[in-house]
Amino acid sequence: MSVDQNTLRRRGLGLRAHDPLRSYGGYTLYTPIAGPGEVRLVDIEGRTVHTWSSPHPPGRHARLLPNGNLFYQGKDTGGPSLFPIWDVYHGGILQELAPDGTVLREVRHPFHHHDASVLRGGNLLVLGVEPLSPADAARIRGGIPGSEAAGGQVYGDVVHELTWSGEVVWRWSAIEHLDPEEVPLNPHFAREHWPMANTVDELADGSVLVGFRSASTTVAVDRATGSVRWRIGPDVLAQQHHPNELENGNILVFDNGTYRDTTSVPYSRVLELDPATGLEVWSYEDNPPQNFYSPYMSSAQRLPNGNTFVAEGSFGRLFEVTPEGDVVWEYVVPEFGAFGEGVGLESSRGAQNSVFRAYRYAAEQIPWL
Repeated sequence: MSVDQNTLRRRGLGLRAHDPLRSYGGYTLYTPIAGPGEVRLVDIEGRTVHTWSSPHPPGRHARLLPNGNLFYQGKDTGGPSLFPIWDVYHGGILQELAPDGTVLREVRHPFHHHDASVLRGGNLLVLGVEPLSPADAARIRGGIPGSEAAGGQVYGDVVHELTWSGEVVWRWSAIEHLDPEEVPLNPHFAREHWPMANTVDELADGSVLVGFRSASTTVAVDRATGSVRWRIGPDVLAQQHHPNELENGNILVFDNGTYRDTTSVPYSRVLELDPATGLEVWSYEDNPPQNFYSPYMSSAQRLPNGNTFVAEGSFGRLFEVTPEGDVVWEYVVPEFGAFGEGVGLESSRGAQNSVFRAYRYAAEQIPWL
């Protein structure tokens, strides 16, 4: 009998653990990042109950809107190619899909990457990039020397508020509001993209939350002035993903820990932080800590019963933990795909079941099911 040469498949797929007395229950939504454009909804027993199939490969992920429709971020494969890894993490197509897959609304942005969200007022917050001037590119600190895009170009992050018709009604630029001296790139990252955002969302007070992976920094932006209201930096975070606001005003974040300065052992953790001070309120890590590790992507979501739903994105491992840190549900994404040869970095090679994020929903949040 031949041996499957994919390490993750050999370890087991699908539902791996379930404690129904302590799990929140509900339905889990995930998007295989190397897949053709499928978004899957599975029940608490790991059974697929619904699938959306888009003709566009994922530009990272999808989530459900309050009306039960799907907000899908697809990849425009005909868009500009700015630098090699751009072909992995750019999107460009933003859609609202009905349960049957019908496209209800769509807007495109050629420089969209990683994340977008729907504001309470109905417009979109969209991450994008713009080329920096040579003078501003020279101000960028850190990163791998000589790793700029072709011609020495550096691209800087911007946030656009878009209407569904494509009109830009608000814009925020990192280079205009962040001092590169104070927000340097980690020395392991390329200088082609600064500070390399992966998260954008609206806070309860109307501010905009932006997370920058390559600078290990998360900020809240004042909509009126563009100024930074608070910032949590690399003294706390290490290449984090998916900072999101909890009902108590704290910030929950997946702290990847790829290059954490305080240890030689890479491991991930989930942190609940007081944004005013950056101090830790709650945390989860495995024991030993290196058993839980995703070098990139990933997410964390606080559930109504106090549990936390986690996507260890690099390895397609989705799990739920209690406040005490006990795992009460675990599922490993069984769908594998490939990005193709020559796309992006070494992490893009081979068959993988990775997800950028995953989300848990209660039955009442899916009225059509």
